[in-house]
Parts: sequence; structure tokens; C-alpha cells
Amino acid sequence: MPDLKNDINSTEKLLNVIRGEDEGSFNALGKQQSSLSANKQTKNINIIPPKRFFNKKKYTVGVDVGREFICLVKTDNHSDGRPILVDKKIIKYDPRISNDSPEFITFLKSSIVDFCGSVANCNIWTKISSSEVNVHFLKVPRVPKNKLENVIYWTAKKEGFLDEEKNIFDFELHGEVIDQGNAKYSVMAYTASKAEIEKIKALFSDMGITLAGITTFPFAIQNVFRSKWMPVTEEIFASLFIGSNFSRIDVYHKDNLVMTRGIKTGSGNSMAEAIVTSVLEKTGKVRLKQDEAKKILFSLGSDSQKLSDKDAGHDFKKEEILEMISPVWERLARQVDLTLKTSSIGYQKVEKIYIISSVNVDDSMLDYMSDQLGTKTEFFNPFNLQKSYPSAGSLSIQEGILLSPALGISLSDNRRTPNVIFTYSEKNRQINIKRIDRLFFFSFLAVLIICLVALFYQGSKWRNLKEEGVKLEKELALYSPLLSMDKVLQAANEVKMQKTIAHQYAQRYWTTAATGEISDLTPQNIRLLSVKMTEGSSTAKTDADKTQKEASDGVSIEGIIIDKRDKLDSALTQYVMKLENSPMFKNVSVQKNSITTLKKSEVLYFTLSAKTG
Repeated sequence: MPDLKNDINSTEKLLNVIRGEDEGSFNALGKQQSSLSANKQTKNINIIPPKRFFNKKKYTVGVDVGREFICLVKTDNHSDGRPILVDKKIIKYDPRISNDSPEFITFLKSSIVDFCGSVANCNIWTKISSSEVNVHFLKVPRVPKNKLENVIYWTAKKEGFLDEEKNIFDFELHGEVIDQGNAKYSVMAYTASKAEIEKIKALFSDMGITLAGITTFPFAIQNVFRSKWMPVTEEIFASLFIGSNFSRIDVYHKDNLVMTRGIKTGSGNSMAEAIVTSVLEKTGKVRLKQDEAKKILFSLGSDSQKLSDKDAGHDFKKEEILEMISPVWERLARQVDLTLKTSSIGYQKVEKIYIISSVNVDDSMLDYMSDQLGTKTEFFNPFNLQKSYPSAGSLSIQEGILLSPALGISLSDNRRTPNVIFTYSEKNRQINIKRIDRLFFFSFLAVLIICLVALFYQGSKWRNLKEEGVKLEKELALYSPLLSMDKVLQAANEVKMQKTIAHQYAQRYWTTAATGEISDLTPQNIRLLSVKMTEGSSTAKTDADKTQKEASDGVSIEGIIIDKRDKLDSALTQYVMKLENSPMFKNVSVQKNSITTLKKSEVLYFTLSAKTG
């Protein structure tokens, strides 16, 4: 492992400042960078692409918090959609510091903020431990799209791995497969601990950082291939992760994860214990400490710090160390081989295995695994493909391997990356919101178009009217009528005379017309005693402009109704209504009505008045 002494000093100084023990070194600390090599003072490499990449661009930052290292990688998308590396950084810290302590939270926040520059301009993703995520692979019947989610959900329920109280549930469709002659959908489903997710969210929330997503290691490696950072050169390939406490084998078909399995053997601690046991067996009395054994193990790498004369095992040759840990490699190879043969892809050959190790090992391990498994094996270092960025090529193999999970996390995108805080239910909710937004937008657009059409139509009509007005004004200007005041007065007198004559005719014949109308409307059981016509008086009404004469003529009707005693009143009412409905009479009213005796019979005597016109 590279010399990280400067990183340790920087971390200690920052923690001292946080604790208030060393304020004087704060300014000097701000100028220090993470060091991954004894010959280099810094590994914080700023890659400055052309300015166009910074104009209103959002970066994606992957944060990988390990037991001893914080790995940060920032990526962006080229104009052609290709991902590009913007920056990267490895920070070593004291593993004895609890990740829940205020000192660590402050340290992590300052590291992220310093790395991002502007947190608001970055989508920040981090990882959840693979031990908190369970991945399952299902085959479900082909059903309509609107029923597929329910089928997957109930299939997961039936399989018994879905506990909604403790875990979130999400899935990803991997296309169609033929299962026993039937076409089915291949589905990758996974669950993740809600408690662990909330813990991670709370950690970043305490730092004032809102996470864009949380994914896990196998999906981060999957991102490297799905984003086209690395080409998929084999149809079936695997990644073998060798950690401090466990190992894991992940198998991919093209760029889809199809199998993941934890392996208890082959870890860094297992190799360190093998060294302790081997030294004790050979010497019979020397029992190395675990830290001493790890230091011997970490010295294997070609770019690692070599042991000094004061270190235990400094006189061990490389071949001797490899012999000590060979039983662990042998168990690991057997376990990997057995896992691949007993998995769902056992009948398919894995064409390549990528080694991702937190332990500094050299090519001897690659050769051993290739021989044992009969498969091409190489270290997973995606930075080798970014030769256009000099700083990426300057990384050692171990540094590239250490940064690879953070790189995969930084290549995350909700379109291709399973996100434990943005599951299918949240995606559906977002789709519905977008659908409603689109509906409102297109409705507004339709109303706007209608308004614009109406405005255009009204404008066109106004222009036509204006043109017509101009035309009429021109015609009016050319028209010269031979009018004079005398001719106007003469025409007015003629109209007045015609009106007077018409009124005289009406006065002459209205009595005859009224009498005929009354005769027609009077039923047989009513005897009229008299009909009197009255000429109304004329009244003059004067306003500011003119004098108006109004005349009101009327008629008085006297008669009797001969009928049964109980029908006399109704007969009178009906007669009044007939007169009222006549176009010649209005305001018909009963002036007098009484029961009288005529020829020994009771009759109703009445007097009516009405206006004519």
C-alpha cells in the first residue's frame, strides 16, 4: 500500500482543529492535499476540461466511505453523452474514529465540500454496504405492462424475501427469456435495509447535503459498463471483490448483473491470519500481531511501501509470503469455482474475471486464479481507459482499484442505476407528476394557441373594418347631396301630416272596431245593457328637447250575467280575462258587480272599464 503518512498527518491536524487542540495549524492544513505516494505530495488531481463543460452543467460525485479511506470521484457528460472524468481524490483517515462521531461528520463534510466546490452544482451519490442489500433474480410470466409490477411484487412475496416493514423493495426488468419453452420476463429484484438507508441519509443530512441516490457495489461496477466507460468485451464476465473481512463474486451478462454471492474465505484478514499461523509454525515462538501481518501482506504490491529493517518480516522474500497465503488463495479459488458451477449460470462459462482487491497483491494472484479457474483474469482498473486525461493514467494499479467503486458510483443515473431511495414506486409517482405537468402544459399551450388565433382573427377583422371605413369615408367625401333646411322642414311636415291623417282614421273607426270586438268576445249568457266610448284627455310632457302629446281612450261596459248562482263570479272573471287577452283592450277592471233579481231569477249586474290601444 502507498505511503499515506501525509494523509494521516492532515487528518490528525484537522481533527485537532475540530477538537480545539491545534488552531494554529488550521491555515497550514487548508493548503495540504491527500498524498498517496512517498514521492508525491498530493493525489488531489484537478482535471480542467474546456469551459463549455462548466457552463450550467451538473456534475455527479461518487462518495465511497471505507474503513480507512474516503474516495471521491467527480464525473460529467460530454456533449456526445460520453462520461468524462473531472476530478478524483483519496483521503486516508484514522480507522479508530467512529463514523457516527461529530469529528468524523465534520471531517467528511469538509472533504466533500472542498472536493465539490459547489455542492449545489453536484448530484451526490454514495453506497450502502452490500451486506445490507439482498439481490434476487426472478422469472415472471409475460403480462400487460400495467400488470407487470403487481406480478413482480406478488412473486417476490411468494418467494418469501420481501419484508416491507424492514426493507425497501425495487426491481429492474432485464428483458425476455425462454423458460421451459415459455416466454417470461427476467427480473432483477432487490431489498435493502430501511434502517441502514435512514442511517446513511441522516449522516449526510447532518452535513447539510441532500443525496441524489444510494446504490451498492455490484451496481456501481455495473454502471461502469452501462455508461460505456468500459466496453463490454465478453458476454459473461465476473468481478471478484476481495475485502478486509469478506469476498464476493458478482457475475454479469453483458451489462446486467445476473448473480451475486458472498464468500467468507479469501479476505485480507484471512491472508493476514495465514501469515501469523505460518510464522508461528516455522519459528515455534514468534507470534506476529495482526497489524504486523497486514503490513507484510500489503508490501506485496509493486507500488507498495517496502518493509524497513525495523519491521517484522522484513527479511521475508516475496516467494515466502506468497507461499504463506497460498492456502487462502486455494480456498478462494475452490469457493469461486464451486459458486459459479452451482449458480443459475453454471452451464455458461465466465469468460473473464476482474479482481477488485483492497489488499496489495501483484500479478501472482492473477496467474494463480487464471490457472485454477481456467479463465482470463485481470485487475479491475477502469482508469486505464482514460488515457486522454494524464492524471488518470498516472494512478497506480492499487489506486485505480481503490477508486473504482467511487467511479462507478459517480456514473450513477436513475435511468440505469438501481437507487434505494428512488424505487419503482417513486419513479411511478414522478411519472404521474410529469404526466400531469405535461397535461397542464399542453392545456395551457392549447389555450394560448386559441387566444393567439382569436387575436389574429380579431386583428384581421379590425384591419378589414378599418379598410372598409376608409373606403366609405372616401365615398362619403365624394357624395354631395342637394339638401337644404327648407327641404328638411318640408319632409318633416309631410311625415307629421301623414301621422295626423292616420290618427284621424283611427279615431273615426275605433268605435266600430271596439264594438265588434266586444260583441265577438261576449258569450251568450251575458247581456250587455250599454257600451260607452270615452275619449281620453290629452296631457303634454315637456323635456329639454321636445314636447310629447299622449291621448288615452276608453270604454265602459254595463251588463248582466245569467247563470247559476255559484257560477256567476267565475263567468265574470272569464269575461274579464277574454277582454284582457284582446289586442284592443288593456287594463280591464271591474267597477261594480252585484247580485240582483230579474224575472224571478238571480243575475249578476256588472260594470267594466277598459283602455283601448
